[in-house]
Amino acid sequence: MKIEIGESLALSYLKHVKKCVIYQNNWKISSRWRESDKGNNNKNITLEEKIFNEIKTRFNGVFKSSFNQTIKQAEIDALGMDKEGKIYAIDIAYHEKGLSYDKDNNVTKNKMIKKLLRSYLILLSYFPDRDYEIIFASPKVREATESIIIQSFNDLNTFFDNNVELQNKVKLKNNVEFKYISNEEFRKEILDKTIKASEKDSDTNELFMRSYKLLELFDRVSNIAKEEIDLDTEIPPTASLVLEFKPSDENAIQAINKS
Repeated sequence: MKIEIGESLALSYLKHVKKCVIYQNNWKISSRWRESDKGNNNKNITLEEKIFNEIKTRFNGVFKSSFNQTIKQAEIDALGMDKEGKIYAIDIAYHEKGLSYDKDNNVTKNKMIKKLLRSYLILLSYFPDRDYEIIFASPKVREATESIIIQSFNDLNTFFDNNVELQNKVKLKNNVEFKYISNEEFRKEILDKTIKASEKDSDTNELFMRSYKLLELFDRVSNIAKEEIDLDTEIPPTASLVLEFKPSDENAIQAINKS
């Protein structure tokens, strides 16, 4: 199985910085899981399918396939769970010339939204009672693309906070936090913290860290391990985009009252 260097970095970040005790690259579901779900189906539309249908309406063109096909196609670059049971999902895009899936920045925006929301839907399907932190990260994003991504996060915020169709049936039991980290904040939050946190560890499965330590042997990199880095301090919201949704006992985000 091919593992990109960015995915290896994301895995080390989850292990050492987020302190995940279970972690995996390229996480996908088995088709057998969906067969099992069908066997337990009482013919009522599920919570995640209701949310999926509402997402398709709000974000026209982001999802073009059915719910089941969307879930089967989903792959999370790095998935982890900490000892409290919180789930972390990272999709990382490492493009040397800057984040771009297409010449049209709107295509790049839709792909990013699709990755975030598809991760959310698959976590909701298989980890319904957990809290999530869903991250889209890229070390280099051009200004024009960045401005469109910021607008995308505003759209996500509007969808989760103000969608009146999510009402009156089933309460979500979890909190979800969407994060977008890029450019200099990518270096500070992901790259530097991961190197600092893993300086005393050695795991041959962590390809990024092995590469870093190989370069370090020949003094080809600055020694980040000597810098003062507070590993437990999150980057401020003004430095990256963070959307957090916390359902309360009286006013939770609720499922669509449709069947």
